[in-house]
Parts: sequence; C-alpha cells; structure tokens
Amino acid sequence: MDIKFEYVFESTNKQNIKEFEMKYNVVLPEEYKDFLLLNNGGKTERRRFTIYNSKGATITSSIMLFFPLSQEAENNLEKMYFLYNRGKVVPNYLVPIGIDPADSLICLSIAGEDAGYVYFCDLDYFEEDNELREEYIILMAKSFTDLINNLFIPST
Repeated sequence: MDIKFEYVFESTNKQNIKEFEMKYNVVLPEEYKDFLLLNNGGKTERRRFTIYNSKGATITSSIMLFFPLSQEAENNLEKMYFLYNRGKVVPNYLVPIGIDPADSLICLSIAGEDAGYVYFCDLDYFEEDNELREEYIILMAKSFTDLINNLFIPST
C-alpha cells in the first residue's frame, strides 16, 4: 500500500484498535488495521476516485479525509461509527472510514460475503428515519488496498 499523505494524525496502536473492536463488537480487516497503525487516517495526496452506480452513471469524487482512531480530530472513526452506523444511517455491517466533499461516506464492510469490500454511501439520497437504500451503496473496491491503489490525482 503505497500512498503519500498531506497530513496524518497522532499515531495509534494495536491496543487502541482492539479496544475499538471490542467496544463495538466488530472485526476490522487486517489491511485496514495496518493502515491505521501506519498512518491513522488523514488526507492523502492521491484521493480522487471514479465509480459507476447500478444504472451505469459515473460518480467522480474525492476522499477528503480518512477518519483517525483518535479523539484529536472532530471527525474520528469512533464518532462516525456511532453517528452513522449506530444511528442507523448506513447498514450495521458498514463502518464509515472516510468522507467526500459532499459529506457522503466511504465505508468498509465488516461482515458477510463482502467483508473487506469498500463502498461509497451516497448520502445525497438519505431520507430521515430510513436507513440508506442499497441502490445508493456503491462498490468502490473489493479490498482496502485496491481502494488505495485506485485513487488518483486529477489532471489539471
């Protein structure tokens, strides 16, 4: 996983990750844990992505921030998990790990056949009192490493 950062957060450790997993009864994929140990979130230089929804429409956006596992940032992994997952905005098998400029989420699947897959959760279509519909949860990559490798810097 070769990626450079514009900025990162204070480092974390295996114990902090384990405490998060135990507190919320989740198991994060190993490659994502390695990412947290190495960088603990932040803003990457390569952050642009292009994906296609179920109707074939192109979605191009950027990951503005990978959430850190620390309290130093207002938008941190624990707060976002509580707000969006426990708040029933996204399905309970998704953990928000990043955000785009329009406040849509980049989420990591932690259960089922697609555990480890990364999804774009288009919150433009979120309706109050309803979980985000499946059609607005769009596959970005089949692994966290693939997501990182597919990010690019837009040409000017």
